[in-house]
Amino acid sequence: MKNAFKFFVVVSLLVITLTANAQIKVHGDGHLSIGTLSDNWEVGTHIYRTGWAVFNTSLTTPWHIVTLATPGVESGKCWIVTYPGDKSDHRFYVTGYGTAYARAFSVLSDRSIHSEIEPIENAGETLDQINGIIYTPTDEGDAKHVAKRIGVDALEIQKAIPEAVSEDENGKLYVCYEALTAYLIEAVKEQRKEIERMHKILEGNGLLK
Repeated sequence: MKNAFKFFVVVSLLVITLTANAQIKVHGDGHLSIGTLSDNWEVGTHIYRTGWAVFNTSLTTPWHIVTLATPGVESGKCWIVTYPGDKSDHRFYVTGYGTAYARAFSVLSDRSIHSEIEPIENAGETLDQINGIIYTPTDEGDAKHVAKRIGVDALEIQKAIPEAVSEDENGKLYVCYEALTAYLIEAVKEQRKEIERMHKILEGNGLLK
């Protein structure tokens, strides 16, 4: 009896919802829209059968449109932001391989969030432990069709600069390349100081005019 009553309540709510012209609709192409009965992707929220969704929090400007997509193939795009007014211009996206494309990245590094600041010392010696390499990824299909990459070995970085490496739940290592930039800055400064020191020695011995 209780189950029959619950079923009656659910059906009644559905009828009330539909007759009240609620803004939730399953369209003919199979996609679901929330907040609108329209097919217009710039209005409301749309979830498509292909696995992607469009969210719009404003009816007055396309700047609030955010698209989430699941690529159908490994190299397909999973885009998050679509350039306003152009559904095909994805200014930021990630492929199924895990490669991210963007116009630029800015990382928060405001002094107000820094504490226990320590200078980087012996940057040159640290970088001597790291090798730049050219390699072919082994997890992106046939090596003949995979573009070569330039980077570093995360295991080497972990030994030299452990703070620049993180590990995921599968034991894969990831490198924070911005951390390497900080070491490069200090290494260049160390070299400049050494060059200046040698310059003064040569100049003091009359070997440099």
